[in-house]
Amino acid sequence: MRAMTPYGRPVATSRYRLPPIGARVLAAARSAFVKRGFQEAHVLAHWQEIVGAQLAEFSAPEKLVFPRGSGDDGGTPQKAARRSGATLTIRVDGPIAVEIRHLEPQIIERINSYYGYGAVARLKLVQGPLPQKPRPRFRRIRALKPEERTLLTQDLEKIEEPALREALERLGERVIGSERRR
Repeated sequence: MRAMTPYGRPVATSRYRLPPIGARVLAAARSAFVKRGFQEAHVLAHWQEIVGAQLAEFSAPEKLVFPRGSGDDGGTPQKAARRSGATLTIRVDGPIAVEIRHLEPQIIERINSYYGYGAVARLKLVQGPLPQKPRPRFRRIRALKPEERTLLTQDLEKIEEPALREALERLGERVIGSERRR
């Protein structure tokens, strides 16, 4: 007998459903993550939340290496996920390495509390340039010059609705004051 929805219609079998796109992307990237020691991509995806925005700006996790015989017995995935005592290699840009070395116990504690068990035992710092971060997509808005401001207010005097006039004024400020990137 087929399963039914609360509305009395039969539930479609899973072979007719498409998997979520996130599952496909993660499945495609999993081999690259596993080569770097990241069984799960959580540390990579949530590095900023784990260490904070200031440290994440100048650092990035590169590799997670577990010692031999630390639970990697080829058993169930749950056993493999509970491996502990790993060394996390972090690429660091500039003199922030001294601060990260000083904060190593706190960083390890935050990573392990994120995982929920003692996954990382120590940090290995590698100094070098970080990958380029994407530039912000928003434009910088400069203050309007007095002549631009008066021209805008003169154009908007004809509008009687105060809320509409205020919204158009904000829009005009953003359009006129936006700086184009070269």
